[in-house]
Amino acid sequence: MAEVSILGMTVILLALIPNSSGARLEVSADVIIYDSTPSGIMAAVAASRQGMDVCLVVPTNHIGGMCSSDLGRTDKGDPSVIGGLALEFFVRVGHLYNSTEPIYNFEPHIAERVFRDILAEANVTIYTNEPIASVRKADNRIIEIETNRTRFVGSVFVDASYEGDLMALANITFSLGRLGQESSSLYNETLAGFRGTAKGHEFQACVNPLDAEGNTLPLVSKQPQEQVGDGDNRIQSYNFRLCVTQDADNMIPFKQPPGYNSSTWEIARRLFSIQPPSKHDLPSGGLGPLPNGKYDMNNAGPISTDYIGGSQNWPTASWQQRKEIWQEHKEYTQGLLWFLSQDPSLNTSVHRIMATWGLCKDEFVHNDFWPPLLYVREARRMLGDVVFTQSLVEKQQGHDIGNESIGMGSYNYDMHNTQRYACTNANSCPVYPIPYAWNEGDVETNPGYHYQIPLGILLPKKEEASNLVVPVAVSASHVGFGTLRLEPQFMIMGHTAGTAAAIAIKSNSTLQ
Repeated sequence: MAEVSILGMTVILLALIPNSSGARLEVSADVIIYDSTPSGIMAAVAASRQGMDVCLVVPTNHIGGMCSSDLGRTDKGDPSVIGGLALEFFVRVGHLYNSTEPIYNFEPHIAERVFRDILAEANVTIYTNEPIASVRKADNRIIEIETNRTRFVGSVFVDASYEGDLMALANITFSLGRLGQESSSLYNETLAGFRGTAKGHEFQACVNPLDAEGNTLPLVSKQPQEQVGDGDNRIQSYNFRLCVTQDADNMIPFKQPPGYNSSTWEIARRLFSIQPPSKHDLPSGGLGPLPNGKYDMNNAGPISTDYIGGSQNWPTASWQQRKEIWQEHKEYTQGLLWFLSQDPSLNTSVHRIMATWGLCKDEFVHNDFWPPLLYVREARRMLGDVVFTQSLVEKQQGHDIGNESIGMGSYNYDMHNTQRYACTNANSCPVYPIPYAWNEGDVETNPGYHYQIPLGILLPKKEEASNLVVPVAVSASHVGFGTLRLEPQFMIMGHTAGTAAAIAIKSNSTLQ
């Protein structure tokens, strides 16, 4: 076993050491937390501050989830609803920028530094490169989780992964996508199911999505059969949040990905021939300013960094399959940037502008300057006794849920497109003369008021697990999850998870 100290924090590097005996090391703690997302970190710190012995089991060597993987422009909504350890994090970020106020837009390495500091101060032991392999239960209690190297035995377990991997291995009921059971009628949600159109990032011109033989172009699928409100299993799109700059002294130019094929980008070529990208659209219209001349580059527009359709198999994929999907997303993103940088169909002014942008030389240095995490906006969602839905939020208008509340939220129902298809049926395609390309699934609708988050959405059904808390892949509909899936709210729910775990252990009771 290798033990190192990073910024005063104990990190166990087990998975890097060959195990000739084949036997798994056994580690015991009061609280076992899976994955170092911001939610998992807050759970670990909260439990430790309550006197618990805490192990943080990390599937990779990355600490800090999306906040330290360049989701630097925080989707904060109304910051007045952000409190507890979440607020402490943003205040500590502010301190590193010599501010007495919380700062919500920050560089990735600053987020990682704050997370590592707060974990070290809480004496949380971290086990890196330990992806979960199995879960052992006795009746409705989890006894241990196993990786390929280690058995982690605990009293309470917290699944803080974006994918809900521990939860799934523990046979907890979950849902995916906009399931057939999750039509607009199931939870009385006006935003549920197939949307028919996108609220944002839609084609604003008629772009032919078919080739000369009538086949769909790359990056375009056939028109689906669903009607508005129908459920389906589609997963909203993922992307990489790139840290980019125009500072020539701190810039790595965009480069051609392996196997680049310019024909992949024919749909973009046709779009930009009708609507050329402006200076403000490059390299993406979704640029969020960060300190020191850096930008958090997000998706913006009908063809951008969201790899629409590429996320479909991620939630339930194996680790090897996820590595392949991760690489597909990287090559998609690199391909888009390379296309904009050099494709002869574009005006040379576009090429000149793209040449002024690049990846930040001082971020993700050990990962080819590329963020380590794919932005998994949504994967599995637990199905507990309480389900967070659009209608649940609407019922809160003017109504306080009392001591069921663990925190608050205020952000949009924010779901990204699930598919790009060729609109070929005149009866259901009234916008342009058919055929035309169309994005579907984007929703950007604000609830209109602050809402409270009930404790019950963090808990599985008692008969399925009485000692598990799930603060990320919470019990929610696709629409409900759309307003909960922001890192400040994940931190708030993680804080609750760690506190609830400590209370359950101290009182010798179940979480429910």
